[in-house]
Amino acid sequence: MDRAPKGVPIHRQRRHIRTELAASYNKAMRVGVHYMTQMKRSAGCSTEVVETPDAPLPLREFLRMLADRHGPAFRTLLIDDAAEPRPSLLFFVGQEHAELSRLLNDGEVVTILAPMSGG
Repeated sequence: MDRAPKGVPIHRQRRHIRTELAASYNKAMRVGVHYMTQMKRSAGCSTEVVETPDAPLPLREFLRMLADRHGPAFRTLLIDDAAEPRPSLLFFVGQEHAELSRLLNDGEVVTILAPMSGG
């Protein structure tokens, strides 16, 4: 934490410290989510904006948090028994394929795609 410049009155130093502390605790971010195929049906919506308490947040943690928003059927499609995102799903941040370790930042958009099967 930066200190106020020397010679600044104590009440202004306190205000400077309070402002920095508030900024350090205000790390919430908003992430857009696009659901495709079965995920869209299970979530009950095609898009949403999710506010998270932490930023940046790894995609893996974001998906775990997201799994609890839409009920057990959605959670089962998204997360396996080991509490990991299902390896059969594809995740994109913006237009790029994303690894689960990728850090999400405020304003980014995640797309979740369950590959289609059948003939």
